[in-house]
Amino acid sequence: MQYPQLYEHFRSHIALSEEAYLDLEKRLIKKSIKKKEYLIKEGKIIKYLPYIKDGLLVNYRLDDNGNTHVIQIRYTGSWLGDLYSFFNNSMTHFNIQAFQDTELLLINRETFEYISEKYPIYEKYFRIGIQNAYSQTINQVFNIHSQSAETRYQELIKSIPSIVEDIPHYMIASYLGIKPQSLSRIRKQ
Repeated sequence: MQYPQLYEHFRSHIALSEEAYLDLEKRLIKKSIKKKEYLIKEGKIIKYLPYIKDGLLVNYRLDDNGNTHVIQIRYTGSWLGDLYSFFNNSMTHFNIQAFQDTELLLINRETFEYISEKYPIYEKYFRIGIQNAYSQTINQVFNIHSQSAETRYQELIKSIPSIVEDIPHYMIASYLGIKPQSLSRIRKQ
């Protein structure tokens, strides 16, 4: 077994046999991207479901005025991609960029279809993952409207302690739904 942490990640959500995991593992595509490199840029079709074996990715979009809107920040042990683009073979509206040297394990569409058909337990895993991602997104939106910026910042720092060194402050501010000046004020306190 090359990637025991991925196997354990699956097993924390589903009762996955070692046989089913090893069948997937031999089909994974390993990819390394350097800090500041893009996994995907807006207007391209995402061909893989990327699992972050080690590193940090940010999913963001630029508006018509060139302002950055950070949607997701994910790190080691997480998945980050554009499911709509992947499942519908359509262009993404997002940029996914590494903010540390990052090691990824990728599942392409053919492998996804194969494992889902041969081992229905994977469908359960991805359904649970999509449900959890939806819940996280709803909570993030709710928190922007119900929690103070200070509280949101403290929770972010608690979940990703190195984020202040890894990601530009204007992107952290965007993720928190505040202006960079407000983030500077919060950090001084």
